[in-house]
Parts: sequence; C-alpha cells; structure tokens
Amino acid sequence: MARSQTYAALSNRRKCYVRVYIDGANPSFIKSLKRMIGEDEHYEKYTKEQMERNARNMYSMKVYPINFATKHKEMLGHTKLLLERGRVAISPKFHKLVTSLYTAVDNEGSLDKQLTSYPDILDAFRLSLQNYYFREER
Repeated sequence: MARSQTYAALSNRRKCYVRVYIDGANPSFIKSLKRMIGEDEHYEKYTKEQMERNARNMYSMKVYPINFATKHKEMLGHTKLLLERGRVAISPKFHKLVTSLYTAVDNEGSLDKQLTSYPDILDAFRLSLQNYYFREER
C-alpha cells in the first residue's frame, strides 16, 4: 500500500483524524510529506496567528510543523505537566524514552540536550503530546 493510501486509510478509519506534528527545522521534508498526502505545501504563507488557530483545529493541517526554537519551553512545560498529573502512561518496553525522561535536565525551562540521554526520543515524545490537553480540576 502506498504511503498516501496508508495515511488515507488511517484518517478514514472510524472518523479518526490523524495529525502529524513534525520538527519545523526541515522545510523541504515537511513540504514533501504534505505533497504526498495532497495537502497544500506552502504552510509558510500563514501568519503566526493563523498557525495558532490551525493548531487548535484538528480539521485543518494534517502535517503540522512545530518550531522548536520558539516552542521548546512551552512543549517541555506541557510534557512535564501531563506527566506530573498522571495523564500519560508509558510502557517499560519503551526503555529509551523512560531513560530519556529520567535523565532529562530542565535548565530554566529548556531541555539540556547535552545532559539528557536520547534527546531526540524525548523531542519526538514532546511532539506526540501536542494534541493532549485537559481542563483544570476545580
């Protein structure tokens, strides 16, 4: 099955809407991925406000680039909050992720990648949590 067909099959199964959060550091790869699934590849035409609106709307962009340079502190804080509140369960079979989380060093809201084991895995984990939010408990 072709990649675009696989994506379409995932998207259409039980009205499930798939979104791929991706590191925004490689625009040519992002454009290639968007082209593969038939999405407008010219995402850079959107203003910051439009991108923020797209982030909250699951029916807009399917491939959503995240700029780590501007979002890294927010993403680290969001990940930390979800973990501290017990909203995420991680199987021990993901030993590299578990190790990465245990060795993660928060340096004034930024991840110290030199002191953190498997920092790329932790970055992927932070991206994977972008669509998970919860209301504050009262």
